[in-house]
Amino acid sequence: MIISDEHIREAEHILIGGNQFDRYERVPFIKSLSSCDLLAVPGSGKTTALLAKLYCLAKHLPFKDGSGILILSHTNAAVNEIEHHLKPYCPKLFEYPNFVGTIQSFVNKFLANPACGIKYDSNIQINDNDIYEREAIKFYHSLEWKSTEPKGLKNKLLGRLNREQDHLTLEQKYNNIQKFLKYFELDLLNRKILYNNRSFYTNNGTSQLYYLELENWKHSLYEQGILNYKDSFYFAEWYIDSYPNIKQILQSRFKFVFIDEMQDLEKFQIDIIDKIFLGENSSTVIQRIGDINQAIYNSGTSVKVKADWVPRNQMYLNGSNRLTPNIANVVNSFTLDQQINESGEPRFATNGLRTLDNPIKPHLIVFNNQSKNQLREKFKELIKNHSLQETSEGKKYGFHILGWNATWGESQNDGRLRLENIFPEYNKNFKTNKNTFDSLSEYLQNFDKTSKSLVVSKNIILKALTHVLMLEKKTYIIIVREREVKRYFSISEMIRFIKSNDNRYKSLKKFIYQWSIDLSTKKDYQVVYSNIKQFIFGEFKEWFNLTISSETSTFVGELFVHIASVPELEEGPENSDLFDIKIGTVHSAKGQTHCATMYVETSYHSYETQKTKIINALKKNNHGFNLTNNTNVRGKEALKMMYVGFSRPTHLLCFACLKENVLDHVDDFSVSGWEIIDLTRANRGN
Repeated sequence: MIISDEHIREAEHILIGGNQFDRYERVPFIKSLSSCDLLAVPGSGKTTALLAKLYCLAKHLPFKDGSGILILSHTNAAVNEIEHHLKPYCPKLFEYPNFVGTIQSFVNKFLANPACGIKYDSNIQINDNDIYEREAIKFYHSLEWKSTEPKGLKNKLLGRLNREQDHLTLEQKYNNIQKFLKYFELDLLNRKILYNNRSFYTNNGTSQLYYLELENWKHSLYEQGILNYKDSFYFAEWYIDSYPNIKQILQSRFKFVFIDEMQDLEKFQIDIIDKIFLGENSSTVIQRIGDINQAIYNSGTSVKVKADWVPRNQMYLNGSNRLTPNIANVVNSFTLDQQINESGEPRFATNGLRTLDNPIKPHLIVFNNQSKNQLREKFKELIKNHSLQETSEGKKYGFHILGWNATWGESQNDGRLRLENIFPEYNKNFKTNKNTFDSLSEYLQNFDKTSKSLVVSKNIILKALTHVLMLEKKTYIIIVREREVKRYFSISEMIRFIKSNDNRYKSLKKFIYQWSIDLSTKKDYQVVYSNIKQFIFGEFKEWFNLTISSETSTFVGELFVHIASVPELEEGPENSDLFDIKIGTVHSAKGQTHCATMYVETSYHSYETQKTKIINALKKNNHGFNLTNNTNVRGKEALKMMYVGFSRPTHLLCFACLKENVLDHVDDFSVSGWEIIDLTRANRGN
């Protein structure tokens, strides 16, 4: 099989408006049909290059041997982008035997779901961490205190989880038990309980009694089809070990495996893909695409300094169409893993290809606690001074303020700054990637409002209704292997049940249609909330014979609870110089392009500029970082976060930092090419 120049030209016409992919970096990757890893700098168009390759491969479908293409990414958004760009031109790519989805959906479909059926006569009904954690809290409250031998599980966990922590209150110690129940892992293959990546209890250890109690609780959830995300991978491990021929089946089905945003995968996800497709006898081609320096996602609470992804047979995209040379030079100073070659030269270095008629120097804005409220207006002033709101990039990508740490949450605010302290209008909870929510009000306000389709709002309403059925413990019965099995209602099963009564189904369709319009076009969240609340306590309750538990009442709520957001300005000739500035975390901005970005330092253990590595990077004094050296982990974390944040803008990069942290270095920053603005001087003059 050969990828032809003709098909590449067609892809160029579809994906990049008839422009050409460069013949030095992108075309060689598009034509490569052997296993490799593509390491790509920010703004290099790595996903576009992958889309071009997929388009060209799709021209050869169906393959003569009946095999297909497996395309995986970390998030549904990335999967949707692939479908949006390619489905109109190569629909076969989205049909059997091909598969396009997240790594979670792949593992569930081909491994975890079959394993769940074999072991528990069930399938995955709920694969959601939030719902799983609620079940963990229920289990915690069911545990009894038993101080006589053998001691109860609650007693045992209290002692073990709080050793040498006498400074904790009893409430904090109990919270540690709840945290354990939420996050411990059950290794099905080896019958071990793991916590914080360490063995905690085993089936054959001295604490077997407690292991079995925890295992039985997990088994009771599995029988209902309730799993958290990581459970799926333990099911997959068990399935591969118990039925090793599945590897050959999947290798035969998928001739090519492509993984986008590879840096976001964790070791357990990487291992399962390698276990299936990597081996001496495997003919599957695996190509993994990403930026190792943008690996800031982690199932734990900290930023992972070194990505779990270990590149092999590397290819590189170093040219960034997003970044100017000015911004690229800054980004290079924050590149943690430069992929140093045998000659000591970096193989991974961002080459800024964007040219501007009037290049803009990166701006370093110095502020203090008294002048922090001037940051947003100063950023707006700079945007207007350079007329960025009139550029095509300004209209398309907008203007963003980013920070590492957003809110204090349950921790005590000790005066150190986070986004909510600097920008009172910021609300972290307005935009979320969660699949389930704690209240009906949240469901109705958390969906993709950019979509013009009523399907999106319809699905969020139906999902809220299935959530009510779950809280009410309403199930339906199916026959599996000649025995009755109870299952929670999915959306399709709920509709199937309602369809059994034609009048009910007609009523539901009428309600859903009107509510979807009111949500999507009218934004009448409160009106829809009131109507659905009335429906739940009326017709829906009657149809499913609900009792309306206290949990359901809490979920529905007495009144609609509005989730605050930053208001967007209306466009029009009378206010054409007005524009919206979005505020968010670095994590939320990952993968985005901005016209202008202001990165504001916030406190995560300490401020960014309280770390020596950051001061040196701001001075563009980066001679390479030692990844194997575990010292100064916080500094390396900050480098990665700032690398991601600094690599967003096409035109203007601003970094706002506290003056007290950089007082002795400002002159050096100026020499290094930063334009310095000191808000504290203006503040003193007021």
